[in-house]
Amino acid sequence: MTDRLDMRRILASIGVERFFADYWQTRMALVPLAREDLAFVRDTIGPLDPARLAGLAREEAQAWLANDFVAHSVFPVNAANAMSFHQAGATLYFINVPLPALTDSVADFLGAPRRQVIASLFCTPAGGGAVPHFDKNENFTIQLTGAKRWQVGETPMVFAPPDSYTLGSPAITPALAPLLAQAERPPEHMVELTPGTLFYVPRGTVHHTSAGEPSWSLNLSYTPTMWLDLLRVGLQERLTASPRWRAIVTGAGKDGLGGDPAAR
Repeated sequence: MTDRLDMRRILASIGVERFFADYWQTRMALVPLAREDLAFVRDTIGPLDPARLAGLAREEAQAWLANDFVAHSVFPVNAANAMSFHQAGATLYFINVPLPALTDSVADFLGAPRRQVIASLFCTPAGGGAVPHFDKNENFTIQLTGAKRWQVGETPMVFAPPDSYTLGSPAITPALAPLLAQAERPPEHMVELTPGTLFYVPRGTVHHTSAGEPSWSLNLSYTPTMWLDLLRVGLQERLTASPRWRAIVTGAGKDGLGGDPAAR
């Protein structure tokens, strides 16, 4: 009987060194879970009850609805209305459910701060799913019940993106805009997830899903610290120590006339 999520053992069919050399941040990986590992994950999560999980979610819970009459829409969910949305055929997304027995194991395997790995759950009805998008997180998905079909890019559309993005959306962050402008959508592969499979999808990889039957899945996501983040913090600390860089900016308007000579 296992008492922890041993990522090294789970990835043994690939090999840990090969995973980080050939898959990490670059392409998807699909591996089977041993029966005892799936049982441990299910026991750790507890009852797959929408109202219960809505109450546990630390960040938020969402209902995704889309049909012939309603475009893809997102609604807030709580313990009181979760079952109503579930019965209406919404996909439910429970973000940051505290499951340290799972998230800490993934963080330790990655050598990452434990606070940067969170667990979220998806409850997807038959016919439900997610529209094409990519995430800013490294994602490990474990299929718990039912089956789900994924269409996944063979490589990231944007390598190591600073932000997530839903394809076709006009909402593009300034940091992501120049990366999207030169990006091309790679060919996609179809993957069928059944209970007891773990699926790694690198950040920046376009994917969309559909469920042919009711489905529950667990997502373990790592929001990484980029080298850019460390440089930004270090540079800000260094410049903050300088009176010159703490001075008020003047004379840097459209015309650039007058004001502080240093600004010119």
